[in-house]
Amino acid sequence: MAEEWKEKVIEEKLGGKREWTEEERTELCHQLDQDLEHHIDNMTSTKYKDGWTEENWKEQMSEHPLFAPYVQEEGVTEGEAPINPLSEGLAQLKFDPEHNTPQEVAQNYKEEGILQFKYKKYRLAAANFSEGIKQKCPDGELNAQLYNNRAAANSHLGNYRSALKDCEKAFELKPDYMKAVSRAVECATKLKLWDDVFMWCDRGLKLDPGEQRLKQTRLTAVKEKKLQERDQRKKTQEEKRKESDEQSLLNTIQARGVRLGTTASKASMSITLSDLEPCHPAAQGSRVHINECNELVWPVMLLYPEYQETDIIQHFSENDRIIDQLEAVFGDNVPPAPWDQQHKYRLQNLHVFFEDRQRAKLCRVDAHVTLAQTLSDPRYQVMGGTPGLIILVEGKFMTNFMSKYTG
Repeated sequence: MAEEWKEKVIEEKLGGKREWTEEERTELCHQLDQDLEHHIDNMTSTKYKDGWTEENWKEQMSEHPLFAPYVQEEGVTEGEAPINPLSEGLAQLKFDPEHNTPQEVAQNYKEEGILQFKYKKYRLAAANFSEGIKQKCPDGELNAQLYNNRAAANSHLGNYRSALKDCEKAFELKPDYMKAVSRAVECATKLKLWDDVFMWCDRGLKLDPGEQRLKQTRLTAVKEKKLQERDQRKKTQEEKRKESDEQSLLNTIQARGVRLGTTASKASMSITLSDLEPCHPAAQGSRVHINECNELVWPVMLLYPEYQETDIIQHFSENDRIIDQLEAVFGDNVPPAPWDQQHKYRLQNLHVFFEDRQRAKLCRVDAHVTLAQTLSDPRYQVMGGTPGLIILVEGKFMTNFMSKYTG
């Protein structure tokens, strides 16, 4: 088509002449310019309908092989974007070791990683830098840049320890690499590894003794390390105090003659404070403790086997009488429990027992004694950190229930 147009111009403008003077060439160009202007002036003005709009620009770009990898639908993650076949073919040529040297492949991965980094696709960036490192090219500076760039990507992902390791590798390959030093200082600061901050600041100051930012960072790190050491001392002292308090509690329980047991089998026969944690959900957070009067305060479970119900008295002092606590639950001025439809469970009708687990016997308790007197009975064993008292009333159920033990 171009040749036909050329022949037509020569025929019309120069009469078929093949040899042109400079003046003829100039005149021909002038005529062609005038013809073009005349053609444009006589063109009908119409609205361009095929341009990109706000609605279709993403769709149009996604069809272009260069833009396709970076245009994704909303909600699509980095790894889900469809790959254009042409882009995939170009990438294969770009990263194919059969068509490129290891250094060229590593450089291409570096450039691709930088592009992904600019689009804030840090995982893809880190993956590309890793592929570049795998090429093991002989260029030490390029490898140092790959390690440093991967450190940058990992830093943006919050992988500060990995980033710090990459900075170390980059610095080994390039001992004057100030970017690696700065990034290592940043990562070590995020991790609060103040000794590492000192080391990297000192390395940087050897390269540039006048670097004020490193000097200031080092001074800040000195202060932060002192605060960290102070907090650690406080934490250690608190742990020792807690351990001492726990041992004191166990010693007090032992001195009161209380026998402790666990609801689960243990390889060790020794009792720890974890064995005193209440198992019943309603008693959670009410572990036995020593109050300001040096009294043991227990969470106590009241069991009503007739109705398969329970109550928890979360703070039952060892010096409180059992009947006083029962009066708070079953006294004359207290409404009956919802499950006590017959109103049988009144204070004057109650009989209190505990279970002798070793002999499978029910032991009657005098409600007028204190909790400490009951728990110090050699037949009593506190299970799961929560003493339990069985409450019954006279009647057929009580007779049948007790027969299970006496029989």
